[in-house]
Amino acid sequence: MALTPARHIDGNRIWTRDGAVWAVWRVELPSYPFLPSEGKLALHARVKDAIVALPRVSQLIGVTRPVDARELAERVAAAVPAAAAARWRTHARQPLSRLVEQRPVERRVYLAAQIIRPRARTVFDSACAAVAGTFGIPVAETPQTDRGVAAQRAADLGSRLARTIDVDQVGPGELRWLYRRAALRGLDAPPLARRERLTASRHLDDVVLWEGGTAEDPGRPRHRRYLRVDTDVGTAYQSALVVSEMPARFSYPGGGEWFGMADLAPFDVDWHARLEAVPNIEAQTRARRQQRQLNAQYAEYEGEPAGAPRTLASALEGVDDQQASLVAHPGDPELLVTITYVVAGRSPAEVDTRAAGLKDLLEPWGYSLHRPTGGQVALFQAGLPGSTVPAVCRDYTQHLLPRDLAAGVPVAGTAVGDPQGIPIGLNLSGGQPAPVLLDPAFGPATNRSGSLGIFGALGSGKSYFIKRLLLGTIARAGRVVTLDRTSAGEYATLACAVPGDAAVVRLDEQTQVGMDPLRVFGDETGVRVALGFLTLLTRTTPSDVDGAVLAQAVRRVAAAGGVLADVLGALEADDEPAAHGLRRKLASYTDHPLAQLVFADRPPLALDADYICFHAPGLSLPDREAMLHEHLARQLLPEQIFGQALLYLVAAVARTLTFEDGERFGATLIDEAWALTASPQGRQLLLDSIRDGRKHNAAVWLLSQHPGDLGDDALSHLLGMRMLFRQSRGAAAAGLDFLGLEATDDLIGLVTADLQTGQCLLRDVQDRVGLVQVLPAATAAVEEALDTTPAAAA
Repeated sequence: MALTPARHIDGNRIWTRDGAVWAVWRVELPSYPFLPSEGKLALHARVKDAIVALPRVSQLIGVTRPVDARELAERVAAAVPAAAAARWRTHARQPLSRLVEQRPVERRVYLAAQIIRPRARTVFDSACAAVAGTFGIPVAETPQTDRGVAAQRAADLGSRLARTIDVDQVGPGELRWLYRRAALRGLDAPPLARRERLTASRHLDDVVLWEGGTAEDPGRPRHRRYLRVDTDVGTAYQSALVVSEMPARFSYPGGGEWFGMADLAPFDVDWHARLEAVPNIEAQTRARRQQRQLNAQYAEYEGEPAGAPRTLASALEGVDDQQASLVAHPGDPELLVTITYVVAGRSPAEVDTRAAGLKDLLEPWGYSLHRPTGGQVALFQAGLPGSTVPAVCRDYTQHLLPRDLAAGVPVAGTAVGDPQGIPIGLNLSGGQPAPVLLDPAFGPATNRSGSLGIFGALGSGKSYFIKRLLLGTIARAGRVVTLDRTSAGEYATLACAVPGDAAVVRLDEQTQVGMDPLRVFGDETGVRVALGFLTLLTRTTPSDVDGAVLAQAVRRVAAAGGVLADVLGALEADDEPAAHGLRRKLASYTDHPLAQLVFADRPPLALDADYICFHAPGLSLPDREAMLHEHLARQLLPEQIFGQALLYLVAAVARTLTFEDGERFGATLIDEAWALTASPQGRQLLLDSIRDGRKHNAAVWLLSQHPGDLGDDALSHLLGMRMLFRQSRGAAAAGLDFLGLEATDDLIGLVTADLQTGQCLLRDVQDRVGLVQVLPAATAAVEEALDTTPAAAA
């Protein structure tokens, strides 16, 4: 038989064999599982408005699509500069293979609407069309509806839908793929052919459909409630399950979002819903008729000791509620809906197992599924875009309002990550794995922040993830600058695995490079950074007398072309009493082992490597508590004060190195971010760097154990991407708030107990949240460089 009801396709419009014209859109799916309540309610309102905008007859079609290796490779290789293509292929080959081995899938939802109703046909025309469709015989061309009218109606409907939900027109190739894919459920689905076109004279795919299968089917069950599909690539088995009963009342959210539950199954589940809208006035008339009939039934139970059954009262209550809603919303129609789920496999037994698993997901919420005997072929055809409504669908019609159908979340998904980039892991938000790609430069490229905040307890996997992101960024021709304070050289050791040029600058008394900000930066930037550095050293504030005196001295030295060491002489020559006190404070630090980095006359730092690591082993820093409490701050040791000032200076240098080439993405990695955010100067430097990062194609990556290390919300609100690894119970609520999620008992239990090492909640630059498993890196040598567990370090 001919698989498709389409006679002609033009753009996203389908001319069907019965003379109707349909238009089809693909819906962009927001990530639903971790939306907060207000987000779910806002989505519900948008979907409800979109449903109201649909014409009288329409379809919703949800399919699972395997992401094949070629498509995944194209997405992984996208946006890589030509000069780095070979390096990127070498780096990404192994992670990509690991991702392909997981057989990732994605959900796609299509909305098909009948924009022109079928023309009137004679009995003879209908019979000829039926015979031709059965045997795949081309029918003579019939006068087509004016294409301009169809195009205008499709454009108008698309504009109305786009006001509430994100939709894209599908092309002929995607429609052809959608028809063919229906026949190949349970087999290897074909890749999506984007450029393929379908004409009226070209038939798609001829398949043989066997209602109830054949005697040759392996382990053929007695019930025959399945469909055997013979195609040119093999034989598969399918079964359609129709929703036969729904709860009389359900709450939203959390009331059993029946479309979204299909994504929780550990196997492919397709679904489709046939919609017929009844105008509001006509629906009110029907509701009043039902009210009278139900009220009349009460009289039949007069005199009965038990009275009327509860089901009668429940039915009357439901009709009253429906009537009230129709009156309150005169623009809303009543919907006659048939909801069908389809499972498939390579044997009838596999189909039975999956059908039972799907029932187990839905029936606890009050949704009964029935597998019709003798209607499987008709239900198969009902799921094809532009098909007519078979009689079996009317046997399972549900009477819903637009608000009810929207509560099933038909246009929601679980996707998270970027459309291209580093193959970083798997999305575990649904029942099947989906690929997660991250492109560090995607945020700035789309006018969003590319900065990143990562928080997690010790051993949760955050360092492993950031190193994977670091290596991938350099392999994609980016640049990363970081500071390593560990004695073992955690980030310095990583230089041996970097797919590019690496430079490790050891900040100790042996280093021969200079970091004098007046020489490294120059102009106003040098003055600002020098003031920040010296203010931290002298423990002054810009608003007091000491701060004003220090600022004047620095500006005089800069105007004369001097260096930072000349500030001591400028203060000595100043008659202000505060100047002499400031000079004595600064002079006390000139004996510090690292002071020569700043005060000695050395050539200024100049680096052009892809990966730059400033290694300062044992650099002493004050903790955040000491910086927040004045009495503790007065007790800081000189090496702690100098260490904090030097950290500020390194961060400023890193910002300059990553900002200098706007064509090349650059990132500044700040591990243990509390050390920088603890001071007003360091925090302001981070704020400025994150705010300006998008304009310079740069970003700041912040890592710490507790989200409170950022201080107030100003920093977190500027981050484009956020990640939360396992947290202690005391930090869980703050971590969820950092992600913009409600601190419910379920989510607190997830981040404190259920998250395994390497698993995290990710909020991407598009504000979608998902549960992600970070995949291992490439070779054993790279894995060794990434591993920071004590056993591996030993």
